[in-house]
Amino acid sequence: MKKLIFVNLKMYLNTIEDIQNYIDNLKNEKDKIVIFPSNIYLYEFIKQNFQIGIQNISSYPKGAHTGCTSALSAKDLGVKYALIGHSELREYEKKDTINQKIKQALNNNLKVVLCIGENLEHYNQNKTKEIIKKQIEIALENIKEQIIISYEPVWAIGTGLTPKKEEIKDIIDYIKSLFNYKIKVLYGGSVSDKNINKLNQISNIDGFLIGSAGVNPNTLKKIIEVTQK
Repeated sequence: MKKLIFVNLKMYLNTIEDIQNYIDNLKNEKDKIVIFPSNIYLYEFIKQNFQIGIQNISSYPKGAHTGCTSALSAKDLGVKYALIGHSELREYEKKDTINQKIKQALNNNLKVVLCIGENLEHYNQNKTKEIIKKQIEIALENIKEQIIISYEPVWAIGTGLTPKKEEIKDIIDYIKSLFNYKIKVLYGGSVSDKNINKLNQISNIDGFLIGSAGVNPNTLKKIIEVTQK
């Protein structure tokens, strides 16, 4: 079954030349992926008809919030998805900020990708389900609209480590059991061309959120090839 492929470029590509080369190398794959570039390069992808998401949005609709981007601005530019709650940002945010960001995104018809996941301490204490349930409850308080979940164990992001296949399957089944609609759940955390065959065998994964492995177009193409069969 074909999987959703979301690529978080973070802040890896930092010149217009890098971006143009990346776009040129992936033009034939653009209907198979959703790219989350740095804000400054969003329009470079949009004008080439890529499916685009924004890496973060403001919890406010407008106002004196230097350095922030509103959901309305993202929508107006042509952005379709909003990545919210990524662990690289989550630790700096107040308890209700993620909930406010999700509401802003949904109010502007952006599709929400909510990142959740436990740290290594919680994993070792077998508290993964407890932690992700709490994260979901806080993030989605008073929200009924459908979203996408990306399960990303914090200890797996950028480390080359991943949970065992049976652990990932169990957690994704658990996440899906918390919703009264058929939710799509992605897996993220050191997804690469080296482990994608193994990860793709997990039957209940709906797709992948890819970080550094997606920065290299050739590596990303290998991942796409495996997941689109």
